[in-house]
Amino acid sequence: MKTVILAEKPSQAKAYADSFSKTTRKDGYFEIQDRLFSGETVITYGFGHLVELDSPDMYDENWKQWSLEHLPIFPTHYRYHVPKDKKKQFNVVKQQLQSADTIIIATDSDREGELIAWTIIQQAGADQGKTYKRLWINSLEKEAIYQGFQQLRDAGETYPKFEEAQARQIADWLIGMNGSPLYSLLLQQKGISGSFSLGRVQTPTLYMIYQLQEKIRNFKKEPYFEGKAQVTAQNGTFDAKLDPNETQVTQEAFEAYLKEKGVQVGQQPGMILEVETEKKSAASPRLFSLSSLQSKMNQLMKASAKDTLEAMQGLYEGKYLSYPRTDTPYITEGEYAYLLAHLDEYKYFLKAEAIPTPTHTPNSRYVNNKKVQEHYAIIPTKTVMSAAAFEQLSPLQQAIYEQVLKTTVAMFAEKYTYEETTILTQVQQLQLKAVGKVPVDLGWKKLFGKESDRKEKEEEPLLPKVTKGETVTVDLEILEKETKPPQPYTEGTMITAMKTAGKTVDSEEAQSILKEVEGIGTEATRANIIETLKQKEYIKVEKNKLVVTSKGILLCQAVEKEPLLTSAEMTAKWESYLLKIGERKGTQTTFLANIQKFVSHLLEVVPGQIQSTDFGSTLQEVKAASERVKRSEGFV
Repeated sequence: MKTVILAEKPSQAKAYADSFSKTTRKDGYFEIQDRLFSGETVITYGFGHLVELDSPDMYDENWKQWSLEHLPIFPTHYRYHVPKDKKKQFNVVKQQLQSADTIIIATDSDREGELIAWTIIQQAGADQGKTYKRLWINSLEKEAIYQGFQQLRDAGETYPKFEEAQARQIADWLIGMNGSPLYSLLLQQKGISGSFSLGRVQTPTLYMIYQLQEKIRNFKKEPYFEGKAQVTAQNGTFDAKLDPNETQVTQEAFEAYLKEKGVQVGQQPGMILEVETEKKSAASPRLFSLSSLQSKMNQLMKASAKDTLEAMQGLYEGKYLSYPRTDTPYITEGEYAYLLAHLDEYKYFLKAEAIPTPTHTPNSRYVNNKKVQEHYAIIPTKTVMSAAAFEQLSPLQQAIYEQVLKTTVAMFAEKYTYEETTILTQVQQLQLKAVGKVPVDLGWKKLFGKESDRKEKEEEPLLPKVTKGETVTVDLEILEKETKPPQPYTEGTMITAMKTAGKTVDSEEAQSILKEVEGIGTEATRANIIETLKQKEYIKVEKNKLVVTSKGILLCQAVEKEPLLTSAEMTAKWESYLLKIGERKGTQTTFLANIQKFVSHLLEVVPGQIQSTDFGSTLQEVKAASERVKRSEGFV
């Protein structure tokens, strides 16, 4: 009896091999011996995707050149091929899979891992008449790997995730292979050269950035006036604001408002109306999901989402952090137990032995078995990094490792407690309010040092001790201010915006769907979407801000009359149905039929939309840019 373990890539295969008692490296695979397996056992591997969907010309020569006459491109079935540079390894894998009695799928434990494995198995003709098992783990530590192989799942349990991922892959192919030539050829008729790629998630993401950029571009600053007071009491002075806050569009209007209240600009007597001090507390931050970690690293290091994911992948493969492509901030009680057992080691690494960590019972803010499905939050493994190993990391990997450790240890630390004092001051009929904070115990904030100190300084100021009924002097002034435009997206805020896209739509049904599917894109694909927009020169990064280029603006103007392409709502409805496929509640056939209907709709209405669109000055900018850049040939 022969067992073949299929890994996703060489480094993963080696991690598996290292967890068994005896290993022999061969060309494209490992031979292993271990008490877990009887008979011949090998580990072979892909290089990620060893097979790819055929391009249109591989189905029909007529589809080789772009032509409106040859659209739509709807193959009757979808075929795969092995790229030339991967044929040698594929043949090794194929030979091993065909000779296997049992195949253990050991690619990454997610939808993409399922897609990689089953497309290889099917292309190798090894998808019938064998026993199929699935390794499903969150860590590449030896102990976790070995335990995973002891607790293999039936591959049928996770097979629907392959069907879901394949439906997503084919849908993206259909929209790209039809939408890209459609828009590119129609824009050529308007005198715009170049190729324009469309995507199921890519296009609404670009449009979100464009909408915000247009909002900022069209923003007109407007002046307004508000009041501010300096209150001098027996024990010191403090600043206060009107309560409720009042703004007026002219200084005269604000002066009239003050007159109504019986006060004027300048000094006048007042009285402390109320002093209230309340003890409050704040829990430590939630554990990281991939998107929250990407946002944090962009904020701290101006790192791109792609760079953060790649740095995380290295830490995962180094066995220091858990699986990176997770969408939840929760862990189970099992992870909590091992984190508690290794807590002192994490604290020692952070040089935080002196910080109390008395919380040793799970808190539902972080620990919730029901909210952990495929993967738990990003946390340290049981393998704590040495100082020497830490020194070998890139600055980004160092920052990631420290943030994950600090956030994990903070879960066991005491809450941050502080006293919040509110002082109300009465001047005639006008009421003023001042709020200040005094830390009582920094608790978990001690772990974050200067980063936490900066936030403290941005919070409310310290207030002098005052008593109710005390007479004070109030110096009132009118400040002229102006409204501010929204801030452009950074990669960090864009990742968050994609995840919370439900806030951008009006329909309650759409909001509900977007909440269910957690926005547009998936945890694993959002970084790639942003990277694709950069590579296609639709957006660029300037001073950490995402800016839509003239080419991107032109595409957005071209698609904005087609809400099915630009709205997060339609993307979310598709994503919702894809999840149903993964839960055995939907079928590929139904989903892809709807995608084909959508493509047919585009072919019907887009020519008229493009014809009636005035691209104005954007057209001139793109024409100038096109002269500097060679046209990229073929399908996008």
